[in-house]
Amino acid sequence: MSLPLFCSSTRSWLALLPCFAALAVVAQTPQTPKAQKPGGKPGKPNAAAQKGILQAHEISAKAALTSGAESRDEKLHRDFPDLCLDASGNAWTCYIENDGKADTLHLAKVSGDKLDHVAIVSKPGVLHQPAMARDGGNGLWCIWGQVDERNVMTLRARRYANGSLGDEITLATSAASDSFADAGTDPAGRVWVAWQSLRRGQGDVFVRYFDPKSNEWSKETAVSAPEGGNWEPRLAFSDAEGAWIAYDSSRGGDFNLRLARVTLEGKVTDQQLTTSDEYEARAGIAFDQKDGLWIVGERGRRQWGMEQRGHEIDTGFNGHKRLIIGRYDIANGNFTELPVYDNGRPAPVPMPSPGFNVNVPSVAVDAAGNPWVSYRVCNSINWRLALLKYDLANQQWNEPVEVEDSTMGQDRHNELTRTADGSLWLCWPTDGRLRKDCGISRVHVAKVDTKAELKLVPKEEALAVHHLPAPEPYMTTPAKDRPHDEHHVWKIGGKSYRLVFGDLHRHTDISNCRTGGDGCILEHFRYAYDCAALDFMGTSDHTDVGKKMDPYEWWHTQRMVDAVYAPGKFTSLYAYEREQPYPWGHRNVVFAQRGGPVVYLSRQIYQASPWQESLGIKPGIGQITPMELWDVLDRYGKPVALISHTGATGMGTDWDQYEKIDNRVENTVEIFQGARVSYEARNAPQPTIGLREGEKYTADTASKAVIPLPPAAIEDFGEQRNNGLYQHALADGHKLGVFASSDHISQHCSFGGVYVEEGKFTREGIIEGFKARRSIAATDKIFVEFSANGHLMGEVFQTQDKPALQFAVDATAPLKRITIVRNEVDWKVVEPKSGELKLESTVTDDSPNTGENRYYLRVEQSDGSMGWSSPVWVTVKDAP
Repeated sequence: MSLPLFCSSTRSWLALLPCFAALAVVAQTPQTPKAQKPGGKPGKPNAAAQKGILQAHEISAKAALTSGAESRDEKLHRDFPDLCLDASGNAWTCYIENDGKADTLHLAKVSGDKLDHVAIVSKPGVLHQPAMARDGGNGLWCIWGQVDERNVMTLRARRYANGSLGDEITLATSAASDSFADAGTDPAGRVWVAWQSLRRGQGDVFVRYFDPKSNEWSKETAVSAPEGGNWEPRLAFSDAEGAWIAYDSSRGGDFNLRLARVTLEGKVTDQQLTTSDEYEARAGIAFDQKDGLWIVGERGRRQWGMEQRGHEIDTGFNGHKRLIIGRYDIANGNFTELPVYDNGRPAPVPMPSPGFNVNVPSVAVDAAGNPWVSYRVCNSINWRLALLKYDLANQQWNEPVEVEDSTMGQDRHNELTRTADGSLWLCWPTDGRLRKDCGISRVHVAKVDTKAELKLVPKEEALAVHHLPAPEPYMTTPAKDRPHDEHHVWKIGGKSYRLVFGDLHRHTDISNCRTGGDGCILEHFRYAYDCAALDFMGTSDHTDVGKKMDPYEWWHTQRMVDAVYAPGKFTSLYAYEREQPYPWGHRNVVFAQRGGPVVYLSRQIYQASPWQESLGIKPGIGQITPMELWDVLDRYGKPVALISHTGATGMGTDWDQYEKIDNRVENTVEIFQGARVSYEARNAPQPTIGLREGEKYTADTASKAVIPLPPAAIEDFGEQRNNGLYQHALADGHKLGVFASSDHISQHCSFGGVYVEEGKFTREGIIEGFKARRSIAATDKIFVEFSANGHLMGEVFQTQDKPALQFAVDATAPLKRITIVRNEVDWKVVEPKSGELKLESTVTDDSPNTGENRYYLRVEQSDGSMGWSSPVWVTVKDAP
């Protein structure tokens, strides 16, 4: 967006421009479950305000466009809008259009009761988060992220002026993703762009500006210190001497809002605004036209991203999300928070709890100096927009207004913008969903009636800033991680292998469960980068249980994977989950390259999908079997891995039903997941890391799909479900390595490791490591080596020699016990010395079975953490 000459909000140049006539909104009010507000009081829509506070223009698959697009093409998704005004007061928007094959950036102008398509700004490709601003020469700048030939996101820009487009330029390119841009205009007509780069292997904020007088862009300036992760910058302007940039940072161990001042010469002053140990992030900012900045953000729970077992909704990334709003006094440098009623979660309609949360606020200031906040509200099913105003004269909040026709999935921002006369405009995407199913995305641009009569909330309902109680005792000590750049290298067989840790089982609101708790795609990658310090990750939403993963949702998932890619430092992977019921079992499908097929469970859904034409399956009814899945992925012909999980549950696997596993694509079992338990074996030790004190576990509850967290070994998982245990799979002859992941909500206690060949830390290299079964599972970053006669874990070989089993363990806490398991029986136990963290040894099996012997390593630490190696399969042949 843009910031005009004296403007405020992140989109301020609008402040100097006159408003134009508004149009009526045509929309449906989404259905909302009847419930109480979180504070316990009955809630009701602010009906009077809903009847006219927004007057909108819309571009959608059902809207007539005068040129450049078809009016009723149901295949076109229009998404990620931004907004600015030209010198004559005309409103413009840029947005991403997706035709099912590629993204393109489009420019449109508000004309009467529609948006006139003006230009296609970009070449087709994978695009991310556009921004707009107008320069002092009356040129409109579109800025966006786009994947280049390296599969890395670069920051692009293009100027539109006098009816034509200029050349596309590259504003930022590095070894990693450069995107998440915001744009604005200072009072001198300079266009500033702030963005986030992952070139360091964590997020950093940069800025540069275009001067219309010299017709040149400045050099980039590093805004944030290279410490922790620095995320999602937003711009505002109080004068012509520089820019204000609000962002958030994880430096110091938890996320806090920060504010930087950057001068024209590139001098940066930076300060932290929030100081609590709660999660405070995703800023918005606006100048109040006087001497202050209004800054908003979202506040979550303490210990965000730290050790969390189980999957209770309110302990997820979105758990207890509230609004932050405060004013920064430019003269004295103080930031003062304003209490928000309903414990920071005002709702325009009744909302259930748990599962009700708010996020991604934007802020602008009207002509009277009142701050307005637009933000997204989750009712545990879907997200919609709300508008909230603070009346400075009365020092009271109004009841929030629900923005009609605003339901949408996560990872979308809304943007408030101020015009010259203090009017406000709002733009947002929506697909009109009533529940969770994806619709056709379209763009709204709306004028806000800032003089509408809104019901005020009594002052006594917002007396103090709301903070959560101190966390439970078991969560009071943050996990102590290895340094970000500490990696174990294993030299064996004349090669070097690097151990990289990741998580490939996480969910967002694309899945049909825990919408308000799990968090958006970006928050999962924030966690991977800054909390767990992972080397790779992929979210794995369900394909078609409860709702179908729409091809556009799969495209968007892959788009976000590209937006956070840092080759050589952090590898994001494309993944989803097939939630196939017992006896076949759930599997995560992981791709190295964009565009892999979504092999739905339902045969009918798949046959109606874009992938049926090139990777068809036979007609019929019912579900696509794992055997057919293997066939489709083999014909796909590009690197892919399958990871089965939750084997010994009602969602799980009966390994007896499989005659043979197709090891061309499937080689791995998720032996442990933080949301539940270890599925190694009956009576095997269970990790106790992250458990609440006093939790109980009984054999009776083991048969349920959702299992409480056990303090000790599980004697029996239930009839038949014992067949889903990892050792049962080995006994059945299946060649499967091990891995660990989180699943819903769980954080920081599932670390799956893969050994990749040195120099091959790539998407393809990780998949190759899975296929070779060079993988380990752990509840912390435990370094584990395991081999036999020089053969790495995962290998299958024959020998006439006695198996010499070599292992090395580098623990994160004193070692308690190391066990070599042979043929599904605890065979050799090593008791380390007290306090010992490292142990290396060779154990020879003097009496192996004739035929196949399966060996793997189990590690137990004194702090309750555990680790497992994948097996080696050794067939001992009689000497000739």
